[in-house]
Amino acid sequence: MQALPSPAPAADGAVPSDGASAFQQVGFILLVLYLFLIYSRIFDVKFSFLHIPGISYRVIFVMVILSQAFIRALKSETGKALLAFTVWVVLAIPGSMWKGGSTGLFLTSWLPSFIIFLATAGLIANFDQCRKAVHAVTYGFLVLTVIAILWGSTEATGRLYLPQGKFSNPNEMAQALLLGLCLWFLMSLNAKSGMSKVFCGIVMLVMLFTLSKTGSRGALVAFGALLLSIFLRSNPAGKMKMLIGTVMLVALIVGTMPRKLLNRYRTVAEDQEEIRPGDEQSVEAIAYSSTSARKELLRKSIAYTFQHPLFGVGPGMFTVAEDRDARAAGRRHGSWQGTHNSYTQVSSECGIPALIFYVLAIVFALKKTSRIYRRTRGDPRLADIANIALGLNYALIVFAVSITFDYIAFTSMLSVFAGLSAALDATVEAEIARRTAVPAPAPFRTAGFRPAMVRQF
Repeated sequence: MQALPSPAPAADGAVPSDGASAFQQVGFILLVLYLFLIYSRIFDVKFSFLHIPGISYRVIFVMVILSQAFIRALKSETGKALLAFTVWVVLAIPGSMWKGGSTGLFLTSWLPSFIIFLATAGLIANFDQCRKAVHAVTYGFLVLTVIAILWGSTEATGRLYLPQGKFSNPNEMAQALLLGLCLWFLMSLNAKSGMSKVFCGIVMLVMLFTLSKTGSRGALVAFGALLLSIFLRSNPAGKMKMLIGTVMLVALIVGTMPRKLLNRYRTVAEDQEEIRPGDEQSVEAIAYSSTSARKELLRKSIAYTFQHPLFGVGPGMFTVAEDRDARAAGRRHGSWQGTHNSYTQVSSECGIPALIFYVLAIVFALKKTSRIYRRTRGDPRLADIANIALGLNYALIVFAVSITFDYIAFTSMLSVFAGLSAALDATVEAEIARRTAVPAPAPFRTAGFRPAMVRQF
């Protein structure tokens, strides 16, 4: 998709008044800093002793309360769904197999994530602040890419990961890089100069190469879903260009990728082969073994869902339940691995109602960004709004697909992107009204791509 001309700023350069309080303004500044830090992961490799993200988070929480930003966040459909999910997680704790463990998971994982949603959806007071928050996340992903290149390791498994911190799991790093790819695509659409577009293209290419080194098969499937979404929104000429570009890009990546990673990706489309003696530690053998184990864990998580449909086995207690059943079957212990599927993680640990609320939060965020894109596309005065809505929509599609292959339901990834979507929805009406007060320029046609209807929603 080719960017439309961005509208000129208001004559006085002013941002529309939004009645923001001093608490909101301080909270927003800290929120932007926090979003950049949690996605760049600077403190995972340097100066972790300063605890800047933890300090920022606590001050942000105070600002959310003092500014009453949580009220605004909870008025959104996404906010109501996440609030209902939070309440159900709390209700699932009393019946947990280990109440202390479930309480700890709620207090250390989900509650901070929910607070970050309240901050992201509530502290952003106008479209200009929404754009700055999205840019903070975007540049955070760029720094993460640089850190992965400089400090990442491929020892042991041959897959790229950070030695410590949140992205020590290659699958989570792959998801983050793919989300960053969506946002840098947005930046390329909003780029005003040829040099800026070239820079965005280079960043996306580097991100894609770095992503390929993680060996994440779930990210490969999510990337396919992303390409399909872009393909469906393109006109015939755009589809042809995209097909040619994708073939060339895949050929380039495959030609430069280590053979052991190619073998791992090959297991996505192939049936499991018999592992020859001596090959048990090969990347391909490990991939086949991982696939088999994940299928078994998925079956167990579905079984626990129907055995405990209302409140599950308890937040974070899937591994405990699986270990108990393994011991009852005569084995020494269970696998002590998660479900490798965030949807069944929620349903097996917190019940089917929790899964419904979780999915609704994703659906509402997708629908909001789709609606905003449909409303603003094709109007040069609203070009950057349409592009931000499109970029967030693609990021949410990637998230919804990628969590099918990882158990990260209680992390802050959904909280941030759902929060940005809710903030965009809450602030976009005033911005549209301000910009459309000026007559639209002559129609502008793109060369290769057309704004198409969002078909998913």
